[in-house]
Amino acid sequence: MADTSLEDTTAVLSTDLAMEDDDSHRVVLLDQFYLTLSVTYSAAGPPAVPSALHDRIDRLFAAAQSWRNAYEIEQLLCFVMTEHQLETELNRRLAEAKVLKLEFVDTVDLELHDDGGKLTTPDKRFVLHRLLNDLQWFYMKRIQHRTAGKRLMQRVSLLFVGALVTMFLVLFIQFFAQARAVGPARGGGPAGTPASPAAAPAPSPAPPAADGGQNPGGPVPIVRPPA
Repeated sequence: MADTSLEDTTAVLSTDLAMEDDDSHRVVLLDQFYLTLSVTYSAAGPPAVPSALHDRIDRLFAAAQSWRNAYEIEQLLCFVMTEHQLETELNRRLAEAKVLKLEFVDTVDLELHDDGGKLTTPDKRFVLHRLLNDLQWFYMKRIQHRTAGKRLMQRVSLLFVGALVTMFLVLFIQFFAQARAVGPARGGGPAGTPASPAAAPAPSPAPPAADGGQNPGGPVPIVRPPA
């Protein structure tokens, strides 16, 4: 069962590694999680008597990989682990919950060590199941927050780019309109009309005549009478 699951996981992983970096990263993490769950299940040994619990775990391993199926397998493994696996996993998960500062970790810690830590094995299994449920809920909420933050950043970036493009477009339109308005003023007419040729300069007035302006043609010769 475990070998078949690992082969299917490897085939899915080899196909999905051609995706984008983010998706590939998630596929690798999920594959590693399934590998850990499969080894833990195999180390617990085959059941003495077949049960619906083991049958459910086998069907989840045979199904398509998903985080939901992996989380369900993890919770179900609490009830098939050996006592040594149970103690190790319980201590590790309790330390993890303390680092993450879960809301009810102190209550769980007190319950484990109450009465000198004389909880029975079935009680410890239920405590581990509750602890795993709280940890999974914490991680799911964190993923949702990160996804929402990523979407918000993408939308803000799109709005910024749109505003920037709009501003440059308005500036370009204003510059083009101003250039069309200045062109006719320099050419002496509306756009497309050739400018009229410049008028010839007026001739400068002639200097006044010597006789006070009576003969504009020039001086009059003096005629003397005959003797």
